[in-house]
Amino acid sequence: MQLTEALNLVPDGKGTMISFVGGGGKTSSLFALAYELAGAGKKVLVTTTTAMYNPVGACHPNITILGEYITTEGKLKGITKERTDEIYKLNSYDYILAEADGSRGRPIKAPAEHEPVIPRNTGILIGVIGMDAFGKELSAAYVHRPEILSELTGAGLWDRVNEEVIVKLVSHPLGLFKACPLGADKILLLNKILEDGTKDAARKIGYKVLEACYSIDRVILGAVQEEEPVKEIVLR
Repeated sequence: MQLTEALNLVPDGKGTMISFVGGGGKTSSLFALAYELAGAGKKVLVTTTTAMYNPVGACHPNITILGEYITTEGKLKGITKERTDEIYKLNSYDYILAEADGSRGRPIKAPAEHEPVIPRNTGILIGVIGMDAFGKELSAAYVHRPEILSELTGAGLWDRVNEEVIVKLVSHPLGLFKACPLGADKILLLNKILEDGTKDAARKIGYKVLEACYSIDRVILGAVQEEEPVKEIVLR
C-alpha cells in the first residue's frame, strides 16, 4: 500500500499542504510521499520551516526543493512558516510538503516551547514516531528532549518508552500534535515497525490512541521505505 492511499488523498486534489512533525523518519516519509505524488503527475514543493538533512540526489522533474542555504552541518536551512503560507496562497503546486520539526535523528521527541513550526495553511499534519524507540530508555540516546517527554507523560528519566508513554505523548495538548492548525487532519504514523514484536505493540498503541484522543483522524502503522511503505492502517 502506498502512502497516498494510506493518507486517503483525493486523486484530483490540488493545493494541499502536508506538514510533518515528530521523529522516527520524517524526512524519509516526506520524500516517499513526494515521489509517489510526483510519479502520479502531481507538482510537488518540498520545503522545511526548520532544517532537514540535505536531500542530495533527490531528483524528479515534478519536485521542487526550496530552502535558504546549506548549513555547515550539511543541512538544508528552511524558510519561515509565513513564507510557506505565502507560497501556498499562490496555488502553484498540487502539494506542498513541509518538514516542520526537528528531532536530531532520534525516533521520538517532545516539542520545546518554540516547537513545532507549522505553517498556518497546513491541511494535514502527520506526527511521526519511530517504533525503534519502543522499549528503549527515556534518555537522550533515543529521545529528543527527554526531560520534556518525562514532564508530559509522567515517566521518569531512564524509564522505558512503553505504550503508555507514547499514547500520552500523542494525546497531550503540548505533545506530538502541539500547535496543530485549526481544521487540519491529524494523522499518526507509527513508523519503523519491524518483525520483532513491535508490530503487535504498534497495533495496541494505535487503538489506544484512537480511544484516548478523538481528534486523531487516522493512525498508520508502517515501515516507510522505497517499496511497500505501509503495512497496515488503523482507522477510527
